[in-house]
This record gives sequence, structure tokens and C-alpha cells, in this order.
Amino acid sequence: MELLTIKGINLNTPVYRGFASIKDIAAISAPDTGNQDKNPEGLQRDLKEKHARDGYHYAEGAQKVPDEPRLWPEVILTVRDRSVIDEPQPVDGQPNLFKIVVHEDRIDKKLSHPQISRTDGNHRLFYGEGHPKYDFMPPLDISTPFSLTIGLKPLEETSLFVDINDNQVKMNTSHLYHLLARVTKSEQLASEKPTVWIANKLVEDYKSPFHGIVYLGGEKEKVQGLDRRVSLAHLRTGVDMMLKLSIKLRDFDEIRDKCVLIRTYWSAVAKVFSEEWADSKEYLLLRGFGVWSMSIVGADIIDRCISPNVVWDQLEEKMSSYLRQIHGTVNWDKSEGDVKGYGGRLGAKVLADRMRHFLSDEGVDLTVLAHGLKSLY
Repeated sequence: MELLTIKGINLNTPVYRGFASIKDIAAISAPDTGNQDKNPEGLQRDLKEKHARDGYHYAEGAQKVPDEPRLWPEVILTVRDRSVIDEPQPVDGQPNLFKIVVHEDRIDKKLSHPQISRTDGNHRLFYGEGHPKYDFMPPLDISTPFSLTIGLKPLEETSLFVDINDNQVKMNTSHLYHLLARVTKSEQLASEKPTVWIANKLVEDYKSPFHGIVYLGGEKEKVQGLDRRVSLAHLRTGVDMMLKLSIKLRDFDEIRDKCVLIRTYWSAVAKVFSEEWADSKEYLLLRGFGVWSMSIVGADIIDRCISPNVVWDQLEEKMSSYLRQIHGTVNWDKSEGDVKGYGGRLGAKVLADRMRHFLSDEGVDLTVLAHGLKSLY
């Protein structure tokens, strides 16, 4: 396949831009779909089949309704494996006009990592070669603009993907937050987006009750023994609530200190609410509004527990004593419980206020000797 392109600089990245048939661009490229178990370094989010079908029918309509103007932005491809193309060659001595030969016989679509990656535009290209099962969605022999980069490093391509999709409403925010943590230096992320840093640390830390149970975006796949019960986006919002509402958390300058305190609180939640924590199919504790309501409660409990006399290695048990006061005040059962009407952030606040009403310092030891927070690291 020969692609006629114009070489230029898009902001600061060299690109080759041109037009080709949708079916041809789809045939030589593939998505690098993220899967936190099988392909944790993958780029693309989980495919939304309806979104892909809508894209197909929109492009198909360009032929069916030729009098109705239709267009879409260029799809962005990255050549990862240079062996599938020849070196771009100038055409007729023109300084910016280049021919790129793509060797289709060298393209292996079964590889786990594509040789030509769809950095942006996977949903538009997904059915470009036609539906694999149904004849009523034939290949699209319709022109589409494309932009081709050659030889970007994986983190550079990931960074572009994040930049392109950061403001897209339909983009899964868990996927974006996870990618953001991958492409940003830890110190920079901690300074600029502390809630994203803490949420990702709660996922990565083997001491955290969230370790292994958080959905990070990308392809959803049932894996035996794994239950992704919480979304990274909901967890990040919960962290944000705790940081804003807790007075005592503001007293700690080091973000790792804040993270450890939040982790300790959630460890206490997982222990006191062990049944609800373990079974997300029957209980709503780890739904978005559940995580948020317990985050609001957590800010209150952290403020009650942190004092000059706190014994740090007893902090989890101290938090647990407060949580036992509210355990049973609401019923998290999905079928028979009384929390189904508390959706969204507003509902989470109302539910949190309902639980906080039962918090009391009576019976909680507040006069123990400090040993230092870093014993919890």
C-alpha cells in the first residue's frame, strides 16, 4: 500500500499527513488495548461497541447521503515497528511531499502489541474493515484524513494519548488517571495532582485494602479470583473529599504522610465492614456514592484520631473503634438496604451526615503516647 503524505510539524512533533480509504487504514493498524492483567502498559480504553457502530454509520452515511456534508478529525497512527514500512521517500523533488510504502504482508494483527498503533481514532476505525460476522456492515471504501508518526517511544505515545483525551467527556476517567500516573514523574504528579498520586498509591501499595480490587480503565475482562470492585475515578474523588474536609490532614506537609493516614483509615473500614467490603454484588459500600460517603466520614474520624498523644501503631484500631459506632446504622444491602436512594455526591453527603450523627468520643482512648507516623510506612 502506498500513502501519499505531506510532512510537517504538528506543534513540536514530526508527522506525515494524508488521506486514504478507511478500510485500508483500518487494515494496517490496530488498537493497543489496555488490560490491567494481560496488557497493563496498553494504551486504549475499553471499546464501546455502540460508539464504534455510530462511527461506522456516520462514515457510511457520507456515501448514502452525499448532499449532506460530513467530516471528522484525522485519525492518528504511530508506526512502532519500522520494518513494516519503507523509509518515506520525497516525491518529484517536492520538499514536503513524501510517499510511504506499507508492506501489508508484514502486518500481523494477532500480535499483542500492534506494529502500527491507533493513537487516536480507534472507535472510528474499528469496523472500518467491515463487521467480522455481519454482512450488513461491509468494509468502508471512504476517504479519511490521517496523521502518521514514526518511531515515538511508548511513553511519548501514551503522553499524546492523554493530552488528546484529557478533555473528552466520554473518556473513562479511571483510564486517564492511570495513564497520567504512568507518564508523569512521581514528584511532579504528587505536586500537581496530589489526589491522583494518592489514589494510584492506594492501588499499588500491597498494604492497602484497595490493592488488586480497583478498575483502572481499559479493557474489562473477567479474571478468575479477581474482582475489580472500585473505580480509580471514584477513589480519586474520595481522596479529594478527604483532603478538603479534614483539618488535621492539612497539618502534614509530606504527601506520603497524608497517603498513609488515608490508607490506615480505609484498612479500618475494610476490617469493620468486612462483609460489605468482600461482596460488592450484594452490598453497595464500594459503589461511587458509598466510597464518597465513607470518605466524608473518614475526614471526621481522622480529625478525631490525630492528636499530639496518638500512638501511631494503634491508629487503625482507634479508627476502627469509631467505625464500629456507625456500623449497622445504615444497611448497605443491595436488595433490602436503605441506601439505594443516595446516589451522587449530594446523596453521599446526606448519607455521611446520617452516619456521623452516631460518632462520639466517649469510650475512645485519646491519651496515648506518640511514637511517630513513619512506623506505619
